[in-house]
Amino acid sequence: MSSAPISAIRAPGRRRTPASHTRPLEMGGLIAIGGPPLGGKGLLAQRLAECLPHAVKLEAIDDLSRARPYWLPHGPGGRVLANPTAAMLQRARQLWRRRRAGYVPTILVATRFASAAERRSAKTAARLVGMRFLFVEARSRDERALRRIPMSFLSREDLLTRIERYEAALRSYRPLSRAEAALLPGLRIARAQARLEEAVDRVIAAWRP
Repeated sequence: MSSAPISAIRAPGRRRTPASHTRPLEMGGLIAIGGPPLGGKGLLAQRLAECLPHAVKLEAIDDLSRARPYWLPHGPGGRVLANPTAAMLQRARQLWRRRRAGYVPTILVATRFASAAERRSAKTAARLVGMRFLFVEARSRDERALRRIPMSFLSREDLLTRIERYEAALRSYRPLSRAEAALLPGLRIARAQARLEEAVDRVIAAWRP
């Protein structure tokens, strides 16, 4: 059984950790972070990895350079895996099975989770191995999301292609409803990038036992 790539393991954060984050959370589990591209799910996953004990971050690359998000399960330079949701959840289960006394991981899986069916699959994956589960939908206003496209470094054709892919992803994304959030459980964050620390506080408050 292969281990998680070194790049997926939490490195100590350099930012100030709020006092509300310093009390250890004794129970790990799976936090699935989804949302449209450029909405802040990767930023949120990284900040949570800096705050949560024994955090492992598995993140799909969703930068619109390709039509679909992809994952590098063995780190940079390794095999590229398209449509990675199922494989990332399988890795999360493997990591959970390796837990031991004194090391109970919180596994952060960040990819689109663009439909209710994909979000249910994440909850099912967690339940199969006895993990606690939370789904977090991270979104941002369009103007803030579009600022993350490197417009000055792209040709007009490439820029238009990425904007079209962004708009297509928004159309295909099925937002988390209140009814679905109650069943998962789930948490909706509308301004994940503009209010990142507030978003982290909300997730940790929802995650506390």
